[in-house]
Amino acid sequence: MSARDAMAAMLDELMGPKRNVELGKDTKVSFDDPNICPYYLVGFCPHDMFTNTKADLGSCLLVHDDNLRRMYPEAPEYGKLGFEKRLLRFLVQLDEDNMRRIRKNKDKLSGMDDNGRRKLEDEKRQIQKDIDDFEEELQMLIKAAEEAGNEGNISKCQELVTKSENLGVEKKNLEDKLVRLSDPAPQAPSHLEEMAIKPMEVCEVCGSMLIVNDAQQRVEEHLTGKMHTGFQKIRTMIQTLKEKIKEFDEAEEARREERRKEKASSGDREDRDRDRDRRRRSSRSRSPYRSSRDSRSKNYDRYDRDRRRDHRERRY
Repeated sequence: MSARDAMAAMLDELMGPKRNVELGKDTKVSFDDPNICPYYLVGFCPHDMFTNTKADLGSCLLVHDDNLRRMYPEAPEYGKLGFEKRLLRFLVQLDEDNMRRIRKNKDKLSGMDDNGRRKLEDEKRQIQKDIDDFEEELQMLIKAAEEAGNEGNISKCQELVTKSENLGVEKKNLEDKLVRLSDPAPQAPSHLEEMAIKPMEVCEVCGSMLIVNDAQQRVEEHLTGKMHTGFQKIRTMIQTLKEKIKEFDEAEEARREERRKEKASSGDREDRDRDRDRRRRSSRSRSPYRSSRDSRSKNYDRYDRDRRRDHRERRY
């Protein structure tokens, strides 16, 4: 992040992301504005937590608006924009990275014995095995070079001699390393050697290497440091967000259930209205007036049929 970008971000936080908008134009900033940091609205931005530490995430390029963060929990959009789930995914990723760092540092300590000294025997045995392999290969190269020289193949002989010389240098380096590992002469301890001398442990919160039974002042400095407090805050926030998202989901499900009930109730009312109309029509069809009229119509039809039959009989 350049100095110009850092200055622009600072001005955005002080004056708002729309500080350069022309007078008279809309300067209202919404929660889902792409220039606004959603993590900061929900609680905190992880980019601010590990500045100048091994876990530094760099500066956040978005605006951290304190006014919007105060307004967000009371706004109608609260819990509906997906900011909480986005922050949860980010924090879970950071926590998983931290857990891998903890496992890696524990693996480093697994190479130390009960007295806190690094086990060197396996390493020395492997070096000696490599030296023996190099020696065997050197003998084969020397023999092949002699045969090529006897056959008059000077170029191949020179090639094999050069290869054997390089292999001899690698063998000599391994021999020197083996001597250093076996040399009992005291030397100024390196950081790893100092770790081997003193019993160490890994912090289960941030993964830092700690000296067992260290001075109380150094223990307190570690517990109040950015790394420890930052990852502790991340784990606490993960649980808080999970509970909050669960509440949001339950509230949304309750609203959907209420809408389903209202829709079902509305459908029941429509069914009752249709049944009522159907009963009314049926009742009208069974009214006394209609029955009397139907009866007269049937009597008239029967009289007409009898009259036509009498006419035909008289005719023939």
